[in-house]
Amino acid sequence: MVITIPGARVVATMHEVMVKLEQNRITLQAQTDDISLLAVPCMLIANGGSVNWSISLGNEENMEAVSHATGIALKR
Repeated sequence: MVITIPGARVVATMHEVMVKLEQNRITLQAQTDDISLLAVPCMLIANGGSVNWSISLGNEENMEAVSHATGIALKR
């Protein structure tokens, strides 16, 4: 599933999440085991092994879409 957020596109599957930043042409990638979704303030957080990054998804609709595509529950 591809989700468009301000300045980036999120490609989410059951196995991984990729965030493609448009301005810098940078791709952030992490396995779903290393991802968490924080409902307030709508953050996708990757933290595991040598992976450590986070990005705002902008709104709850985007959070729900990533959660649905990956099977990751939202932390409220």
